[in-house]
Amino acid sequence: MTDNPTDQKAREAKKADLEAEEAENDEIRATDIVFDCPHCGHNLAIDYRGAGLQINCVDCGQPVLVPIPDGMKIDDLDLAAGELLTQLFQTRRMLLKSEQRIAELEETLGSIKVRRTELEKSRMTTLHRCAELVSMCQGGLKLQADMTTTLNRMIALIAEEQQR
Repeated sequence: MTDNPTDQKAREAKKADLEAEEAENDEIRATDIVFDCPHCGHNLAIDYRGAGLQINCVDCGQPVLVPIPDGMKIDDLDLAAGELLTQLFQTRRMLLKSEQRIAELEETLGSIKVRRTELEKSRMTTLHRCAELVSMCQGGLKLQADMTTTLNRMIALIAEEQQR
């Protein structure tokens, strides 16, 4: 049996509604369909209205067909036009909210990238300053060693002069 476009849209609306409900409720109810992913064996649970839908496994991401329980027909899940319209409006609202959230996150990502660039420049400047300080300290240590050698020679010369 092939689905007409209206049935397909209804199933897609159901799928979006079911996924939203799944995100809200993590506890398994008596009406849920519980099954294992055929790819990775992860235990999955979905509302009975998801029977016959294809979903992605939450663990491995592979597409999985939700089994239809014994004695249940897919036609049992058809919704009235009003319910479909309500789900469509809810889906559109969720899409709008998601798009707004995406825009917010992209803006945040942009500001994080700018801040990262600034911090990277500051880090490079600090590294160059540290290298200069190390060089200066090494020069100071060399001068100190030279001064120590010179002072030791002077002391030795004074000691020689005092012995004469």
